[in-house]
Amino acid sequence: MPMKNIFPSLLPVPRIGAEQEAHLPHARRVFALRNIHFQDVKAVGFDMDYTLSHYRSPEIDELAFRKSSQLLVQERGFDARLLEVPYDPAFAIRGLVLDGFRGNLLKLNSDRMVVRACHGRETLDQNAIDAAYGHRRLTASAKGFRSIDTLFEIPESFLFALLVEGREQGWIEAKEYEELFQDVRWAIDTAHRNGEMKAEILANREFYILRDPELPAALDRWKRAGKKLFVVSNSEWHFTEGVLSFLLDGQDPARPKWEDYFDLVVTSSRKPVFFQEPQTALPTEGHPKAFTGANAGWLEDQLQAYGEEVLYVGDHIYGDILRSKKSVSWQTLLLIPELGTTLQRLEDLAEDLHLFLGSEIQRRLNEVRHSLLEDKHQRNREHRRLLASRLSPEALLALDHEAHQLKIDLDINQKLLITQESRVAELDAQLEAAFNLRWGSIFREGYQQTRFADQIQQYASAYTGRISNLYFLDPTIAIYAPVPTLPHERNL
Repeated sequence: MPMKNIFPSLLPVPRIGAEQEAHLPHARRVFALRNIHFQDVKAVGFDMDYTLSHYRSPEIDELAFRKSSQLLVQERGFDARLLEVPYDPAFAIRGLVLDGFRGNLLKLNSDRMVVRACHGRETLDQNAIDAAYGHRRLTASAKGFRSIDTLFEIPESFLFALLVEGREQGWIEAKEYEELFQDVRWAIDTAHRNGEMKAEILANREFYILRDPELPAALDRWKRAGKKLFVVSNSEWHFTEGVLSFLLDGQDPARPKWEDYFDLVVTSSRKPVFFQEPQTALPTEGHPKAFTGANAGWLEDQLQAYGEEVLYVGDHIYGDILRSKKSVSWQTLLLIPELGTTLQRLEDLAEDLHLFLGSEIQRRLNEVRHSLLEDKHQRNREHRRLLASRLSPEALLALDHEAHQLKIDLDINQKLLITQESRVAELDAQLEAAFNLRWGSIFREGYQQTRFADQIQQYASAYTGRISNLYFLDPTIAIYAPVPTLPHERNL
């Protein structure tokens, strides 16, 4: 019997609509991590910020950095030199972790080990990383740490690094790192909550908000398919209305107002509390489908859709994806705005990636060969020592000749390994630098996955780069995840 018949899970995955998908650029696809049968989905919900709406970067990040820096100088007494430092949009990427105890910014791999770090804006070498964190897994959810899970949090990383640097240089008061960490948290939160930043965005919507001309058609297709569409946003009604009206009003004659696309709108939802605790649903005056507060159980009753009958789309790993999945068993679609750029760079780097993977395979094969040669050499010397009194001079000479040849082979292989390791490291550095000079890719560290990529696989049912990609999916079909296999089941 053919071996592959033993493993029916390895049969080709059925892909309804696969022919249409094959013609789509990678950046327009929805990538399934779990099977989703859309015919069973009754309601589709959306976060607003960086999900339905996208903001021009680095302009929006500079605004958050500037407002937060002004608050620290004006209300917390920080040195005014803070206001003179220009914002660096390339300093940080999503998926990093702030260490408020040590003043460091960290990149973790999928094993939660620190693979890159900086103190302030100074990159730490491996010795410094090992001295601070050893070879232990880091619990990034512990007190004093903060995950940079959303694009809104990128300026927070730069501001914290700047304060740590100022402390080391003496122009920032010598507070404990944790105090600086709390000051940054306060400034960022206040900048988002006091209304000034949002007022500036609404006053300059053309400048700060990016329109996706395909968004209305995507929402319309799923609504015409009988799905109930809803919004759950932490932003208050005034800001939500101001952003979504800019994006959707007047885009479709059949739906002249943005509220025509949605069956229910919840603002000031306080996610992740929305998924965990009861909150009163307060009606929004003049808008019968809009409420403030509320909770997931109440929303399910309003929509008559429960658990996996709900698909929720958001950009925040914890607040949108993990909590909605764990607390109420919703299907989840993670929005990763960086995905389009990442895929384009991977396509541009295809030849370099092929060369890197080929070089790494050869290095590993030579590493195994080196280990076997070392073992043969050690065994030869052990035989020479133990059997010297029992072997003829000719046999001893043959052993010595074999040892000499093995030593030559070992030296040649060792030089080859050093060359290959250097080449792999060089290629790896070039590839990583194509994404971010300091941190590399948000998804990978060499051939390892990052903590961020691992969280995507753990908690999201699927992921994509923009909401309008939903237009290319038939709302009545299914999408299928790659078939999971163990190493011994592959390449049969």
